[in-house]
Amino acid sequence: MKKETEIDLAAVEAVGSKYDNACKRLFQNREIIAPVLKEVVPEYRNSTVEEIIRYIDADSIQDIPVDDIPVSVSQLQTELGSVSDKLIRYDTHFRSINPRLSRENLCIHLHIDLEVQNNYRPTNPPYPVIKRGIYYAAREISYQMGTLTEQTNYGDIQKVYSIWICNERIPAKLQNTVTMYSISKSDIIGTAQEPEEDYDLMNVIMIRRGTETNVPIFDYLSGVFRCDKDKIAKYVDIENNEKVLKGVEEMSGLGATIMYEAMQQGMQQGMQQGMQQGIQQGIQQGIQQGIQQGIQQGIQQGIQQGIQQGIQQGMHQGIQEGENLLARLVGCLKRDGRLNELDQIADEKARKQLYKEYNLID
Repeated sequence: MKKETEIDLAAVEAVGSKYDNACKRLFQNREIIAPVLKEVVPEYRNSTVEEIIRYIDADSIQDIPVDDIPVSVSQLQTELGSVSDKLIRYDTHFRSINPRLSRENLCIHLHIDLEVQNNYRPTNPPYPVIKRGIYYAAREISYQMGTLTEQTNYGDIQKVYSIWICNERIPAKLQNTVTMYSISKSDIIGTAQEPEEDYDLMNVIMIRRGTETNVPIFDYLSGVFRCDKDKIAKYVDIENNEKVLKGVEEMSGLGATIMYEAMQQGMQQGMQQGMQQGIQQGIQQGIQQGIQQGIQQGIQQGIQQGIQQGIQQGMHQGIQEGENLLARLVGCLKRDGRLNELDQIADEKARKQLYKEYNLID
């Protein structure tokens, strides 16, 4: 049974991995990304979902490994690494127009990393997801610059967002919250007037899901992760988008498989636990019934033994009393000179009359 359980766990894990990959693929569609940007990125607050879809550079959404210090940058990729830095993989890595700074003859982009994080409290090793988000954002900034030289123009750095959608193991007090961590100015001595766009370059947004709510960002994400096409359609038009619809159906099928496998695994574990509990309860009940039966049998045997002992004791006492009574009668006859009547004692009727005559019995 243990081996079967291990196989079931491996199967669920394999299907779960496919589900995660299907989820990441779904979030590489502009139509799925756009409602998230509208709800949490300040630059898009006054834009429509349709406008945001047009802002997103579809060609920049890639899923191939690259180094984070290339000689030139033509596309955004999902894996960043260098000789000295750890290779990291972005779930969804793309570029989108910044409508606040762009003008007719100048296009300024936001560089956005969108991550789906199932475990808000990683354990192997344990670390705060916020710190990971800051690291990803910092690597995205360094990636923009390519190989640093004396001619490197730091003025080319564009704003970065690292957005994290957190689904599980979220403390109750943090559920259904969205928080942005950013670089802000704080004057220590005097007041410095510097353009905000020169330092407001790195932002980490934590979306922490929880129980059902009508708040748009959480309601929308609930529809995505539950593969509810009607709920998704409340926020973005996907009716004629075959790629998105296919992605939703793929996630839905894998989600159903995970649920079925989990149910099977749960049934197996439940049976094992039930058997163990049943054995323990059976032993306890057997002990209790044994005690009760032992008490009953003890009472019955005690009664029987008591009766036997009572009879024995009664007979013994009766004999003693009979002998004492006869001795007193003989004493009375001897006192009155009537020893010649001793032969009547053998007759029970005559003996009783003598007892009554001398008031020895009632």
